[in-house]
Amino acid sequence: MRPQPDATLDDWLSYLEHLHSQAIDMGLDRLRAVASRLDLPLASTGRTRPFVFTVAGTNGKGSTCDALRQMSLLAGCRVGLYTSPHLHRFNERVQIDSTPVTDECLIAAFEQVELARGEVTLTYFEFTTLAAFVVFQAADLDVWVLEVGLGGRLDAVNLVDPNVAIVTTVDLDHAAFLGTDRNQIGVEKAGIFRSGADAVLGSDDLPSTVVACAEALTAPVSSLGQTHGADDAELWWADADGKHSVKATGLTTTVPSDNLVTARQAFARSPFKLTDDQTLAAFNAVVPAGRMQRIRKHGCDWVLDVGHNPHAARYLARRLGDRRWHVLLGMLADKDVEAVTRALAPLAASWSLVTLSVPRGLTATELNARATVSPARCYDSVAAAVAAAPKDAQGLPILVCGSFFTVADALSLLSQ
Repeated sequence: MRPQPDATLDDWLSYLEHLHSQAIDMGLDRLRAVASRLDLPLASTGRTRPFVFTVAGTNGKGSTCDALRQMSLLAGCRVGLYTSPHLHRFNERVQIDSTPVTDECLIAAFEQVELARGEVTLTYFEFTTLAAFVVFQAADLDVWVLEVGLGGRLDAVNLVDPNVAIVTTVDLDHAAFLGTDRNQIGVEKAGIFRSGADAVLGSDDLPSTVVACAEALTAPVSSLGQTHGADDAELWWADADGKHSVKATGLTTTVPSDNLVTARQAFARSPFKLTDDQTLAAFNAVVPAGRMQRIRKHGCDWVLDVGHNPHAARYLARRLGDRRWHVLLGMLADKDVEAVTRALAPLAASWSLVTLSVPRGLTATELNARATVSPARCYDSVAAAVAAAPKDAQGLPILVCGSFFTVADALSLLSQ
């Protein structure tokens, strides 16, 4: 039943979970039908505002989006940031400038989408994505920064033509929807490219299909290691005036440098200007929750990271592999548990495996059977594992990872 006029945001979100027969239903036809009734600024042709950055990729999307947001703010722009999933509250997904929008704002947008959809059914993500666009349109913003949810070509975010499209990384994830071949996954991610619009690449290890898709559209390509890059000395990028750089020693953020310079290269393709000092300030303002987040609690050093696929696990192993760690891990059933735990094994001295009591969540016992790690303790909740971790770790630092759900629960407990 449609939510009543006094419905809360939670009431609406519960309603949206059961609106469509499938949780994920790839394709844009149903969305286009509803979007056309909402008068959204979908096409880039003739559009002067907003300037749209769309970011796709297996990993690195969140920090790249946040860097774009921070640069837009320092350039004097009003900016809308749309990301997913959230850690604690749904409102985190839809932000204007630096603030999540209110429940009332979201509910008003939901009501507009509900009225416009008529008999068309939408998935939770499709409905909420349209609602985010409604919020941004009403706010009359200069910049939209949009994070793709899954894939790219058929993702709801891809309704909007970007002025600059960014692909951060391509690796295996969401195999049931994107396949197990990196070249084909690359085609899906590159589906956000548009004819003649800038394409910015955030990895030097992308499948050849990504560049091929851009070239087929005559999209100008900026590639990591060529137009922009990072090393131990500096982070650099290029614009119409030539090469610019900031010293790596000036960075205080833990965000991967490749993501920062990729965002900066994309921003250089916009009409907005920043000094190099402003660029460094924007980089250091990027501190996304749950991404290499460091906490000192209960006498222990903790790092929390939402990484949940093999590519992310390999990155964690590179960044943290100079120490031995106690790993607290909880994962969803459709993830590649074997590859993730294999990548983390070199840094793991011991493990706590936890049950995630959410749809698709693995029990600790199931996780242990698939991970085949040793020694491992199994817990029936993140809370139980976090409480026991200081003792289980025996003086080692603690890494919490494997899922947004794992990190969200742990962060809530550690912030109390």
